[in-house]
Amino acid sequence: MNDPIGNDVGREILSFADIIPTGIKIILVLSSWVLTKLTSPNMHWVITIIGVFMRLLVNIVTPIVNYIYGERPRCVPSIKNPLLKLSAATLAKKIRLREISSREVVQAYIERIEEVNPIINAVVEERFEAALKEATICDQNIKDEKVTVHELEKTKPLYGVPFTVKESCALKGLSHTGATLIRQGVKATSDGEAVELMREAGGIPLCVTNTPELCTSFDSCNYLFGRTCNAYDSRYTAGGSSGGEGAIIGTGSSLIGIGSDIGGSIRLPAHFNGIFGHKPTAGVVPLKGHYPYSDDVNFKQVLVIGPLARYAEDLHLAMKVLAVKCNRDLHLDKPVDLKKLNIFYLEDTGHSIGVIPTKPEIRACLKQAVMYLEDCGCTVKEYPRGSLLYTRVPALFSFFSIKEMPQLLSDPNDPKHEKQLIYELPKALFGLSQYTKSMIFMKLLINIKYLLGSSKQLEIEAKSKQISKHFLELLGENGVFIYPTFPTAAPIGKTIALYMINATYCSIWNILGFPSTHVPMGLNKDGLPIGFQVVAAPYQDRLCLAVARELEKHFGGWIPPYSS
Repeated sequence: MNDPIGNDVGREILSFADIIPTGIKIILVLSSWVLTKLTSPNMHWVITIIGVFMRLLVNIVTPIVNYIYGERPRCVPSIKNPLLKLSAATLAKKIRLREISSREVVQAYIERIEEVNPIINAVVEERFEAALKEATICDQNIKDEKVTVHELEKTKPLYGVPFTVKESCALKGLSHTGATLIRQGVKATSDGEAVELMREAGGIPLCVTNTPELCTSFDSCNYLFGRTCNAYDSRYTAGGSSGGEGAIIGTGSSLIGIGSDIGGSIRLPAHFNGIFGHKPTAGVVPLKGHYPYSDDVNFKQVLVIGPLARYAEDLHLAMKVLAVKCNRDLHLDKPVDLKKLNIFYLEDTGHSIGVIPTKPEIRACLKQAVMYLEDCGCTVKEYPRGSLLYTRVPALFSFFSIKEMPQLLSDPNDPKHEKQLIYELPKALFGLSQYTKSMIFMKLLINIKYLLGSSKQLEIEAKSKQISKHFLELLGENGVFIYPTFPTAAPIGKTIALYMINATYCSIWNILGFPSTHVPMGLNKDGLPIGFQVVAAPYQDRLCLAVARELEKHFGGWIPPYSS
């Protein structure tokens, strides 16, 4: 579904909203090249200088952009059908017991998508007719007793329940372009392995949703399908790269979504759209069927596929389904005793003139959660302030250790080769390139790795290992780390580029391979969602999910977008 509300996307010459973010990206690239020539201490200072510059621009640009985009947006209609407010786990049980039919649930979600998608522009391609047929078959099988309640509960816990899929994750017969023009019209010839697992559990896919070109941005905008808007306010970004999933779930138009995360791409859209999102331990969920993809061992360490959901119990249910092929037992059904849990927390990455400070409302909700968990019997300790400033260098540069990155500027006439970046960059600045500016910026950053000497790579890898060892010892098998997902609520549209250095809040856990769950904690004074992430040691995903569920029980979790 192309952008039905006239968002200013497409091949355009730089607009005001483009000029500053694009200029920032070029400055960042040049600064990154300088960083490759420096030692770690000097890297830290240069990153600080870049941060100071970006922070000043945020303070200057934000009021101007807020004024330009100050007109009140179209509101998402309130949810009227009570079926849309039930969790996937509850719906699955009711379908098994024949209290409701799968068809009426699927129909309710189709109608909700058709109601809100003209506002948020999240859906790329749908399979509504096929989904209704599959739902009818589910109902008939239950009626004819071809499947038993016990069998469904144990082997098909999502029987008859709809779900949605990020377009970069293959869903047979539907668009699988990676949102890049050179793959326009490409359809998935088979289900990706994660989608296959959801189907085997009885889930019914409804559609594929929008993403930035080749998952290379934190704003889900591309030349094929347009921009996806925030679930709570269409002026603001839905995030990326799983932004379509974040928006469609946040509006109550989906229950569970399949997303992917290479540096915050599940957790940021979850944060911006007020829902739960889980980045699993690296390697737990199979990656087959994701585009783009690389067999590089380091690429498979940082890229994960995971679930987004409105309800914490559905996040847990989806993880049980998606982790079924994992060669290590995650003990997801093992109860977590909160009184034996160690909670470490930190309100921001550290005080520095180059860091955008965590907003007071995010600090407040984080502290409220920590105080509540302490009342529950958890052992709570504040992590030393300022001690994570040093993680910015490894988080920014560890991606350079990926030797075989996916091709970004593939030449449609010669797929084995890429187009010349030196020609595509100026074309992109004047709206003449078939590639988005965000993807070309990512390609520029990737190319810097060729300037990074082997000794510098070893230095950064050693630092990453040191950080990993520290957190492994700190968290162990009974500890979690509560930390901001992002220092602010969703920024307006393209201005997310000004905040890119703050992606290290999320990306450091991709580098280390640690699981992390974003927990929604209400809305700020502007009506935008806020929250934070809960991190655990590898293969301790159940701790993240248990804390998320406990906080949802007390603080309420997802809040439906309201309309005026």
